[in-house]
Amino acid sequence: MNLRSELGTSRELPAEMVRASRKIHRAILAAAASVLLFGASMPAAGATMPAACSASESSGEYCVGASRREITPASPVYLGGYGFGPVRRSTGVRSPIYARAIAISRGERTVVFCAIDTQGHFLAYQGNDAPYGAADIRRRVSKDAGIPERAIIVASTHDHSGPDDIGVWGGVPPEYLKFVADQTVAAIESALRDERPASLYSGQINTAPSHLLRSIIPGYPLDTKLRVLFARGSDGAPFATLINFSAHVTALGKDNTLISPDWPATAVEAVEKGHPDSTALVMVASVGRTQPDLKAIGARGPSAAESFGATVAKLAFVAEALAVKIDGPIATAETILEEPADNPVLTSLMTNGRAGVDRVMRSNREPYLTDDKSKIRTIVGAVRIGTLFFAAVPGESFPETQLAMEARVTAQGHYLFSLAEDQLGYAPPPYEVGMVEYVSPLDEGLFIINPNFGTDVTRTLLAQARELGFPVSDTNYTGDEGREARGLADSVKGTVGSAEETIVRPLILLTLWLGYDRFH
Repeated sequence: MNLRSELGTSRELPAEMVRASRKIHRAILAAAASVLLFGASMPAAGATMPAACSASESSGEYCVGASRREITPASPVYLGGYGFGPVRRSTGVRSPIYARAIAISRGERTVVFCAIDTQGHFLAYQGNDAPYGAADIRRRVSKDAGIPERAIIVASTHDHSGPDDIGVWGGVPPEYLKFVADQTVAAIESALRDERPASLYSGQINTAPSHLLRSIIPGYPLDTKLRVLFARGSDGAPFATLINFSAHVTALGKDNTLISPDWPATAVEAVEKGHPDSTALVMVASVGRTQPDLKAIGARGPSAAESFGATVAKLAFVAEALAVKIDGPIATAETILEEPADNPVLTSLMTNGRAGVDRVMRSNREPYLTDDKSKIRTIVGAVRIGTLFFAAVPGESFPETQLAMEARVTAQGHYLFSLAEDQLGYAPPPYEVGMVEYVSPLDEGLFIINPNFGTDVTRTLLAQARELGFPVSDTNYTGDEGREARGLADSVKGTVGSAEETIVRPLILLTLWLGYDRFH
């Protein structure tokens, strides 16, 4: 908002002055909301963590640390991702789940990438005393470590055998949210304390020949690249590895009720075994519409998760062998995104859903949801490390966003993290909204906040890439770029899906009001 221009047009009539005054007041409130969302953009004063390592801008090296903290619930919780309502209560633990973090510093700049093994995690949660969301985690680390909040990216692995931090599948108690927040802060701060001199490498491999991925809508794009970012210590051994891959964490399937990180468990264990005394983490890429293709594995259930994770690890090692050394400064960008809340079911569940049954636990107040419930505020972030571009999407990004980044942003590597800082459902390009809703109207129809969310996120990331100094061919993006005719059958499905939106969503809301606790 340009305050000067507003004041310049407010001199004609007293009524105009009143309106301008109101606009200034709203601008002040918006600025306050920005501080509440992000905190100060500068490092927090009074940092208590001493620097464990230093690397100058001209050294060609970085300071890197990695750590993990367990977040396995001590008692049964509801698992997220299938059905609707409290349909899957955990009956035990197959493998522990974790918050894992890698910290990278150079000169005066630091960035942290953190992954937690839950279905999703919100930017902020409901309640006067619920400082457990990503915004709160970032604020605590910023205060303790003296780094900007925008330099901390917290994402969930979207684990469908992990706790339901969202709420619509039964939710988790506040005590568990507090535990996750505390352990995530501990993992991040431990990674920062453990930083040591390292060389940084980036590699990727196309997994298409392995047929590991499938689209829930045949014929639509996939992001088949597996990317790795890893650090070598002074002894030449890798000690921190980040795997970025576009596979839903769903190999165990909907019948599983044992808590587990799913296929990432086997992947990180294999990498850590191959690199002793190391820490690995998985951060999912464009998982929207993208599932693991278990036919390629030839198994289901636990064996499928193990086989899929082992295959991912093998390909990660190949990508490591192809990796190139990274050199250059660290920079970050972050944008407040205000999106129309066009989905009445979603906003209603934030306010009217029943706690412990089907309530969306995301904060339903300013600054995260406007007072009139018409707009949702979230954040979109981007990071530059040398010639690498990292994009953080606050929902399930679709492959089109990744492909747009690769086509338009000139960078040595393009990483994308889905479900980063927030879990705002699906972010498809507009032309796919009806198609996706057709595939599963009770799910996708509920979790698309508006048809243009994916486009707005992509456009924001392109602008941020340019802000970070990358050559960007075009920041204008409509979501229709590269769209191809898919035939009569797909056209009919898309039309039916769009028509169902006006019928299915009200039926979901009506059913919830009538008191039913679950959908299948």
